[in-house]
Amino acid sequence: MLALALPAFFVIGFALCYTSALQAPAPHGVPVAVVGPAALRDGLARAVGAAFDVQAVPTSAAAAQEVRDQDLYGAYVPAAQPGATATVIVAAASGNSVASAVESLFRAVAARAGSPLAVRDVRPLAAGDTGGISLFFFMIACTLGGFLAVTATGLAAPALRPRYRWSLFLGTAVATPALAYLLAGQGLGAIGGPAGAIFALLGVGALYVLVVTMIARGLQLILGVIGTLFVGLAIFVLLNFPSSGDSLPGSMLPTFWHVLNRFWIGASASDAFRGIVYFGGQGVGTDVLKLLGWLAVGVVLLAVGWFKLRRARQSPLPRGAATQ
Repeated sequence: MLALALPAFFVIGFALCYTSALQAPAPHGVPVAVVGPAALRDGLARAVGAAFDVQAVPTSAAAAQEVRDQDLYGAYVPAAQPGATATVIVAAASGNSVASAVESLFRAVAARAGSPLAVRDVRPLAAGDTGGISLFFFMIACTLGGFLAVTATGLAAPALRPRYRWSLFLGTAVATPALAYLLAGQGLGAIGGPAGAIFALLGVGALYVLVVTMIARGLQLILGVIGTLFVGLAIFVLLNFPSSGDSLPGSMLPTFWHVLNRFWIGASASDAFRGIVYFGGQGVGTDVLKLLGWLAVGVVLLAVGWFKLRRARQSPLPRGAATQ
């Protein structure tokens, strides 16, 4: 029965979670700006409703800087005179789907004004990652590396001493992002940047893998190996990947996934990875604090698990089953 339950759980959960998250992307309060006339900004804000948060900025230089800093997803610079070219400022590194949504919005505005539209990308994607998805796969590799290390040791070496187990987990935390970067970055050219950014990426990647291993191991001590397979798949795959903001930015996700994107484990890591590689570290401190919060969750789960294990070892009945 268990042999069928796990794949059934995964297939049903995968279909429900991924389809509900990605089937109908639509903007939800996407911050954009208009340079220039207040009447244009006010009229556009009324027209788009809650889909876009239309703000005003004084100059095109200020607009470009706010898009570079991810304070805005795009900005519109009207044509200086009738028939001249208007400009939309976007950052493809924020996500191709949201950049396309912003471009479509302002292309319609420019068309109503009779102006051609030029697109200015102030944070372009790497030449080897035009789809903007490589950091998503980097996050997936880090997630599965940590989770599978815990699962494999729980199955193959349930009585492994903690010092050896945690040495293995710490080695996994360091090796997993390093190997993923060597293959995706150095091997395929999909992830790049200055040396400082790469070291920061690997450091945050190691922190993320450690968070995954601590939470997974804590669950394993509490629920056992099989229980952790179900709960771990829910936490680290079914909820983690659709809400990460990589397939679709958080501002394009449905409400449930949009809320989850604000604090969930993978979303925090993905935002940090993107901020390091494409945005000069902008906002990464907040993302790291979220990961440290999840690290604290892992510590609590481990404490509960160790307490449960200690009580089981002190009890004469389940002593033989207390070596998880």
